[in-house]
Amino acid sequence: MRDTGLRAKYIHRFHVEDADANGVVDRSDILLRAERLIDGMGEPVGSPRAAAVLAGAEAYWQRLAELAGIDDDGELTEDVYVQTLEEAVQIGAIAGLVAPSVEAHVQLADSDGSGTVALDDFIRAQVASGMSTAMAGEAFEALDRDGDGRITVEEWQRAVLDYYTNADADVRAPGSLVMGLRSQG
Repeated sequence: MRDTGLRAKYIHRFHVEDADANGVVDRSDILLRAERLIDGMGEPVGSPRAAAVLAGAEAYWQRLAELAGIDDDGELTEDVYVQTLEEAVQIGAIAGLVAPSVEAHVQLADSDGSGTVALDDFIRAQVASGMSTAMAGEAFEALDRDGDGRITVEEWQRAVLDYYTNADADVRAPGSLVMGLRSQG
């Protein structure tokens, strides 16, 4: 594949997902990020929504490890991680790879279960995921096309999928903003 726009996005995600900053991504990194999100949203650890976030993270890791050809307790270097995401796009598996985790994350931010996410909840979820408040506000504005102060769950999910599949390297694109592409540089 070697598309430089997607490759840059995948490298960015590798560094975001390397929660302990040890140069590899493994199951503990993925679960640690999920736990940080749960804690940052003030969700009780044993709640169904917290369980869904952890299950989504676990499903993401399991599928990522499977695609990479490693055991559940294995590690992914940056190169292997990027190659795995590239392959997932090539074989049409990227949506299935990221959907469970993204869905649980978004549903957690939909605090009232309305199918929409308010600005405050979006910012709180994104900050809990490691994004700055300013970057989260900018991302929300890009998604809230009608300016009503709410985004739909589907809009958020679509933006994330676009991030993983659209080679456009525009850091102002909604998917890039939602995924914090500019937050590291």
